[in-house]
Amino acid sequence: MHSFTTERLLIRPLITADESFYCYQYTDKKMMRIIGEPLTQKQASAAFHRALKANKLDKNTVRTWAIIDNKSNEIIGTQAFSWLAARQATKASSATIEQVEIGIMLATKANGKLLPEEAVAAIMEYGFKQLNINRINAFYRNKNRATQRILKKIGYVYEASLQDTTTDYGYQYFDQDQWQSKIITHTSAAITS
Repeated sequence: MHSFTTERLLIRPLITADESFYCYQYTDKKMMRIIGEPLTQKQASAAFHRALKANKLDKNTVRTWAIIDNKSNEIIGTQAFSWLAARQATKASSATIEQVEIGIMLATKANGKLLPEEAVAAIMEYGFKQLNINRINAFYRNKNRATQRILKKIGYVYEASLQDTTTDYGYQYFDQDQWQSKIITHTSAAITS
């Protein structure tokens, strides 16, 4: 697992010092309003320690990165790839493919600066180029209009036939073939050790 940078962000593996921010984002009602019920402090701390442990496993299960603002050197969010089973049906493939679910949470102070697009595009590039992922799936609450706008800007595919109408979750995907045929970011996702 590597760190990588964009013009304005350092995206690095989660470290022990990130626990306070991680717990804040999962216990804060405002941050969780379109994700789900806020966790208790105890639940958030347990989730943080599971994320740290998962980052150290040889097998890919979940990988979590901290998003650092280069200007202030402060953590402003987290993002992750999950190789766990998808919560609903995804786009069918004729062959077995390596696919993940993407997730991102940013503090409200990062709003309105196009940082989510920058962070998501960078982790996608890392996933496609370094991890050889074939497809990145995005699931979101239908009321989460911000995520829908971000995915649309980046070029995720929305297919009405793939939406589960029995839930309030939407689904979009982005394939490696799309990435290779389209430049979606002006960021430099330089890998650093």
